[in-house]
Amino acid sequence: MDFKSEMFSLKYIILIGYLSASIISIQGFSKAVPKLSYAASTVALMKLLEVEDELVANLKGFVEALNKKLHLLEQSLLTMNSEHIEMKKDYETFLGNPVNSFRLIHRLHTSWEKWHQYAFKTHKDALVYIEKAHLLRTRLPTSLDLEDACRGIDELMSFYDLKPGELAVGNLAGYLKLETALSGLDCLALGEFSIRNRKEDLAKAWFVNSLAQLTNDTHHSYSVHEALGVLLINDGNLTGASNHFQEKPRGVRENSVHTHFKGVLATNRNCSAVVQKPSRLHCRYNSSTTTFARIAPLKMEELSTDPYMVFFHDVIFDSEIDSILNSSAFTLSLVDDGQKSDIRSSKDSYIGQVAKLEERVSDMTGLSMAGSEEFSLINYGLGGHYILHHDYHDITDKNRPTHGERIATVLFYLGDVDSGGATIFPLMNITVTPKKGSAVFWYNLHNSGAMHSKTLHSACPVISGSKYVLTKWINELPNLFLVPCMKNSNLHPKNR
Repeated sequence: MDFKSEMFSLKYIILIGYLSASIISIQGFSKAVPKLSYAASTVALMKLLEVEDELVANLKGFVEALNKKLHLLEQSLLTMNSEHIEMKKDYETFLGNPVNSFRLIHRLHTSWEKWHQYAFKTHKDALVYIEKAHLLRTRLPTSLDLEDACRGIDELMSFYDLKPGELAVGNLAGYLKLETALSGLDCLALGEFSIRNRKEDLAKAWFVNSLAQLTNDTHHSYSVHEALGVLLINDGNLTGASNHFQEKPRGVRENSVHTHFKGVLATNRNCSAVVQKPSRLHCRYNSSTTTFARIAPLKMEELSTDPYMVFFHDVIFDSEIDSILNSSAFTLSLVDDGQKSDIRSSKDSYIGQVAKLEERVSDMTGLSMAGSEEFSLINYGLGGHYILHHDYHDITDKNRPTHGERIATVLFYLGDVDSGGATIFPLMNITVTPKKGSAVFWYNLHNSGAMHSKTLHSACPVISGSKYVLTKWINELPNLFLVPCMKNSNLHPKNR
């Protein structure tokens, strides 16, 4: 061994020794760390290598047992397939033989059932390996062990001024050893540790290194992109964050965090757009919802067909608006504990049942107002907004037959807004600008009764002026026969 190699070995041992010592000193080894703390001792790590040897051997045995079962199934399939091919050559001749008919019926009634049970039944030989795997699990590192190991690496980086990019490629204090390079998932774990310890800049560096190694792993790279995107949003870098919120790969379930931040990005993009994209499909007079609508049709623009959403012009008079605004007492929006709401920045007032206005909503929607909530009057002043939300309650199946869900929403605009204050639906790329006397109507539910997630919407902050809206939430129970529930159907009846 040459001098340079000896020096490297010595420094490497010193680093490992520091790693162990730092963890012991931080955790209080004699009190806080359990006897078997893998991260705190190289002796314990040697035992962990032995556990891995057993796991590999056990997995190999399990694979061999499964291969034996697969081989038996393949051989039997060849026999059954040859008989099936012989039968297909001449159905009438083959089935004309009563013995063949009996064999076919017997095979489908009895043999296939046995093969089905065998295929899904865990073989006794395989069970041995599964039971051993359960026993070995008790000897695997816990989440605390992983936390200790991450903390040790973090302390090591701090002491020797190491960078994530150096450790990721196996560069340990100036000595490059490719066999010690970290994997993409290793970098991801260290990035998540950094977030838990409020080291966001370090987390970003770990995530960047993780992505560099997970180019062919769409499943895990999706998680890294998501975490990095959230960090960039928290930094106010919405442009950079948008590059990381990609479409989810097939087989990966989109979680609530991803959905929320996609909505945040879309909200900021749509609210800050100087020229907002037109969202109208086409315009027409609605004269089909009620008998009165035939005499006095309503000016209507279609915004979406899934979910069904329309925009009405001139559906509430100035005199009605003045009467509503003059007779209402507003209160500041509060959350449950009586504190100012971070979700909605506005003032609310519930006004009593207005018979004429309710009849007009029925003419607009074709729905019954029985059992619906009172009109809710909301005022948004300077900076007033409402973050992304759905109007439906998503109540439990147990309570739904009694209380009913909000099948649809009607939102009246009682005044123009100088700047800002648009209502946006980011998942549909629809922006509705407040216009005095107009209203927007949409369904919150599919016709199957399921919640329609695309109705996620938000009220953009008011930049200049004041915004008044009047909301009517329509209950589903009185409309069961007007909008019948069709299983597995996302369609809505044609308006009307």
